[in-house]
Amino acid sequence: MDKAYSIFVNAAAIVLVSSTVRGTGVEDLMNSVLLAQLVANKNLQRIPSADWYASYMDVLSVAWVAGAKRRKDLLPKQDAASSPVEWVTAIPLDDRPDQQQQIMAVLDRVAALPGSLPALSILRKHMQKPNEPEPTQSPSASSPVRLLVIVAHSPVSMTGICLQFNTGKAINANPWGQCFDGKDIDGCVSARYLRMQLSETLFAPAREVIARKVGTVVGDNVVDITGAIEDSVVRPAEEVGR
Repeated sequence: MDKAYSIFVNAAAIVLVSSTVRGTGVEDLMNSVLLAQLVANKNLQRIPSADWYASYMDVLSVAWVAGAKRRKDLLPKQDAASSPVEWVTAIPLDDRPDQQQQIMAVLDRVAALPGSLPALSILRKHMQKPNEPEPTQSPSASSPVRLLVIVAHSPVSMTGICLQFNTGKAINANPWGQCFDGKDIDGCVSARYLRMQLSETLFAPAREVIARKVGTVVGDNVVDITGAIEDSVVRPAEEVGR
């Protein structure tokens, strides 16, 4: 496999880190992304109507300055299955075709990973927080799902896509390889793209605070899966919903 990226599970995110990013650059990125997700999760627990993505962005914006932002709402076809890997292609993570192709090749490998991989249990733990059913609500009522892909091109630059959708369908052991059709999705799939630059001026005074806040939970929520990716064998495209 191309060694252009190291690949991590970070809570509900798959994070691709360029081989040029090392040491504290990786640590700073992972800590920022993890804290943003944990704060957004906690806000949602306190206020079920809270906007998870807005909370996530508020935390990142402490030190990461947003550039381009885009959103696409995708409507899966009723009679055709599609997967999160396919939805990510709605907004390219890199404007350079060769780099975009590399990124999608990595995501194909992620989708092919066995669901028994321990790191995927972290992903599942964070990607879907079932709603507490109301007395008149069916136990199988849909609940929100969030999957993120982040690509760090350098220590101070990243792009990302957050997929959000509601479904009552049981989530597979490896959600990236799961296929959904229109009947499985309540409404649309929201794909939000962002490009951000790290401001060292803003991050310097916050670095230790962020590291301290996530220090005791990083080991349980961030895992390097590069080795598992390198050892995996890509399944035929139709098996991963492409």
